[in-house]
Amino acid sequence: MLSERFSPQVSRLRPALARFGLVFSAALLFSSIAQAQQPAGNAAPSSQAAQPQQSKPDEKSSAPYSMRVTVPLVTLDVTVLTENGFFVPDLKKENFHVFEDGVPQTVTGFSERHNPITAVLLVEYSADTSLQQINTLRASYRFTRTLRNDDWAALLLFDKHLHIAMDFTQDPSALQEVLSRAYIPLSREINLFDALNETLDRLQQVEGRKYIILMASGIDTFSKAVLDDVLKRLETVKDTIIFSIDTGKGLGHLQEDNQMGVFARMTGGRIFFPVAPEEYGDVFHEIGQTIRNRYVLSYRPTNNAQDTAWRKIKVTVVNPAESQPGSKEDIGRKYQVVAREGYRVRPQ
Repeated sequence: MLSERFSPQVSRLRPALARFGLVFSAALLFSSIAQAQQPAGNAAPSSQAAQPQQSKPDEKSSAPYSMRVTVPLVTLDVTVLTENGFFVPDLKKENFHVFEDGVPQTVTGFSERHNPITAVLLVEYSADTSLQQINTLRASYRFTRTLRNDDWAALLLFDKHLHIAMDFTQDPSALQEVLSRAYIPLSREINLFDALNETLDRLQQVEGRKYIILMASGIDTFSKAVLDDVLKRLETVKDTIIFSIDTGKGLGHLQEDNQMGVFARMTGGRIFFPVAPEEYGDVFHEIGQTIRNRYVLSYRPTNNAQDTAWRKIKVTVVNPAESQPGSKEDIGRKYQVVAREGYRVRPQ
């Protein structure tokens, strides 16, 4: 401590120093009064001359006040597909109407993008459903055949734990080799919620838009996380989109099917229910069309309340020549419009 560096004699001088300080302060005060009573012509230059004049006591005055409100910019990935699952190109900003909680929004940013993809195949692989999941893994070959030279893909398997079967690679043949020698798992547990949370954690380290292709029955046995934990996590995810392929269709698991659908809709993805192996070809074709081609729309919400409310989003495709601005008429009924269903405001 600094006080320990002083000698004992200094403490005895403190009363004298205090009296000296009082005398010195009084001298400064009398000097200031004397200067204030000097004629104006002899006044010393002061920086106060450049300051605004004070209002008179009888004048109304108000202290300067400012308020900063942060209005979030909402950015949406939107894909428009035909009935056959093909991307609809060359749409314009005027073709899109965006509604937030039913209120029309003004689209300020718009672009059409065709980018390489960064995707994770997240596949359930437990002993209870091993035969079914082996068939699912074989069907995943269809996805590897859609990859291009500038795409990145990884393969993660989960039962009780999450297993990195193949880290991100641009070599489709490496993924195919792993898929061809898939082992029979020993664990009967299916910890879907934990696997999804851990995958989201790992993807935080990857820049740009990412996609999770979740191939699972929707069953969860002994995860540490619960469904609400996953849903709260997905409310904050902005750059990862989930496509759910429900492999448990026909098992009578309605709740599990609904969970798989919620994961997709909350993030702007889709859910598929293939039954026969030959249906996977169409599934992966539509996924490829959706994640490789997209429109990016942005707007600033008319509701600028800084709360934690969930904002519901609806995007429609319209013909500007046949509908008035703000019309909810959807001429794209034959089209599939894929976008996230909402977001939660995070106060600044």
